[in-house]
Amino acid sequence: MRTVPACLTCVLGDAYTAAQQLSTDPAVQLRVARACLSFLADSFGHERVPSHYITEVHRIVKRETGIATPFAETRDQLNRIAMELAKEVQQQADTLPDAERFRLLVRWSLAGNSLDSRTVGIGYGFDPSRMRQHLQGYIDRGLALDHVDLLYDRARARTPILFIHDNVGEIAFDTLLIQELRRYGCHVTSALRGGPITSDATMDDGRAVGLDRAVDRLIETGPDTLGISWEEASADLRAALRAARLIIAKGQANYYVFSEHRAQIAAEVFCLFTIKCQPVADVVGVQPRQAVGIFLSA
Repeated sequence: MRTVPACLTCVLGDAYTAAQQLSTDPAVQLRVARACLSFLADSFGHERVPSHYITEVHRIVKRETGIATPFAETRDQLNRIAMELAKEVQQQADTLPDAERFRLLVRWSLAGNSLDSRTVGIGYGFDPSRMRQHLQGYIDRGLALDHVDLLYDRARARTPILFIHDNVGEIAFDTLLIQELRRYGCHVTSALRGGPITSDATMDDGRAVGLDRAVDRLIETGPDTLGISWEEASADLRAALRAARLIIAKGQANYYVFSEHRAQIAAEVFCLFTIKCQPVADVVGVQPRQAVGIFLSA
């Protein structure tokens, strides 16, 4: 999915809001605003996916504020609280038969995708202690589009999987799902970002929640990009994409990339994400804030 005009105000507003949260100095905020406006004025268009522009303005935020890992404390809190909640989810899952257990773990992994700290998600001021209540709302609503039974069939067939993660906190619930996939005999390769940006999970975050011990292989997607970047993908990710038979892609930014480049990917692609905005809702055919688990057409 490519950028549309409505993305402009979202991209700019998100970066400026982040700058306001990171610095109370009007001079710093103004530097961020000017640099973002200059970049967008020179480059914004329909030729790229939205996550390209989001990545670049948040790199500007990091550069102009001098903060290499914005919202580091919140990121750590989201991981810690999610790990504790994941223990309870696993206990509940252990009481269920296979198909119901699988669906429960998918739903929690999907609910975790709502833990996007940007303005279109939970917001930069989200209180991590509210995580349980927030996620339960998504669990109670369920999926607006639901291909989970087809994913279950692939898991039971021991299909090798490339799992591309999204947010901090969320990855604790992804870990439960991956453990279940491996219990069925699936070989799972997990892919995480090489550097921090907004709430995207990094290799360090994966190790912090124990994801590295749950998967067969852990690879880096590339540098600090929002979702994966087709242009900045690491050699490991490019090789994994070529070899994959099934890709599970978490998050709206990864939906942008995989829907745009679907024809170049031989594997089946299962997108699991919460709808963050009206342009994507219009394409997918549901309302914003709803959750979907869908296979992309070849």
